[in-house]
Amino acid sequence: ADARLQLMTIHKAKGLEFDVVIVPGLGYTPRRNQAQLLAWQERPRAHGDAELLLGTLREASEDSDPIYTYLDALEKRKAAHEDARLLYVAATRAKSRLHLVGQIDAAAEKPGPRAGSLLSRLWPAVAGDFQGVSAPVADDSASEAAVAAPHLIHRLPLEWTPPPPPVSVALALPAADIAHGSAHDQVEFSWASETAKHIGTVVHRLLQRVAEDGLERWDEARVRGLSAVYQRDLKRLGVPDSEMRHAVERVTTALSASLNDPRGRWVLGANDGKHQQARAEMRLTGVIDEATVEVVDVVIDRTFVDEHGARWIVDFKTSVHEGADRDAFLDNERVRYAAQLQRYGALMRLSGEQEIRLGLYFPLLGGWREWRYDG
Repeated sequence: ADARLQLMTIHKAKGLEFDVVIVPGLGYTPRRNQAQLLAWQERPRAHGDAELLLGTLREASEDSDPIYTYLDALEKRKAAHEDARLLYVAATRAKSRLHLVGQIDAAAEKPGPRAGSLLSRLWPAVAGDFQGVSAPVADDSASEAAVAAPHLIHRLPLEWTPPPPPVSVALALPAADIAHGSAHDQVEFSWASETAKHIGTVVHRLLQRVAEDGLERWDEARVRGLSAVYQRDLKRLGVPDSEMRHAVERVTTALSASLNDPRGRWVLGANDGKHQQARAEMRLTGVIDEATVEVVDVVIDRTFVDEHGARWIVDFKTSVHEGADRDAFLDNERVRYAAQLQRYGALMRLSGEQEIRLGLYFPLLGGWREWRYDG
């Protein structure tokens, strides 16, 4: 889907409206807070003063504290009211159509929603829509036998060759798509392995931290001393153990190279008096094509205004190149990502910026390509 599709929590959607709203997972039970060591509540008295009710969590060998039990019951009632409010918020975000998606256990003795789920709040109104869901399936031994039949493997002869592919279909792209590129801005990972993608994610996060902390707080010793942090972040993203050592080394190399490279320090620096309005991981949203009214949502790795008043938009790329012609590779990358950065420039132009420069920085290659936004 393009940028018109937005995924967000119900909390985040408060105050917004959409033509079509889809609320999935209503049959699940919301997560509740764990039992607290202390529970308390202030209650107003008749003469304006307040009294404090305080209960403690019981030990395993003790009977439950009646005050704690009472306060816990109040919290559950408040949570139930909050769930109902959230359901109201979700349902009233839709201007034209609302899709509520829920599920029940059709095999249960008395099919119905889980207690405490948002679907249970709607059940008096939607129970009829679930009628027949739990109807028993007719006993069809023939169909069961067909399902249970093993899958046969048909091996191709050794001399078999695949048929020639069909003639390619020509695809005519609208001019707007050619000028601004894909709405998903996923070009940098379309060719990369999963591990390379995760390395890029971690490097981007850490370069953001370097830019926000300031270069004076980062050196080679700190970079190499955080290898356990890199490993933790990479593991959370799903990097397998067999590739972990290589991934950690790649992250360390990218950070060290950025700190030791004058170009990298120039891009990341913000406290040298030359950079103004510096931001890292800056999110922008806007409409850059009035004809299609496409809402574009992007995140800019690094942006600032230099001493000459030019607004810079810099994207970090963790690409590697094993070949000999490094400059040709960087030129090709510049062509690959030109449309993506043109979109960034178009959004920044909406904020009134006049002189905009675009740049690609390759920490693992010490590479740099820059050009002027011509939108």
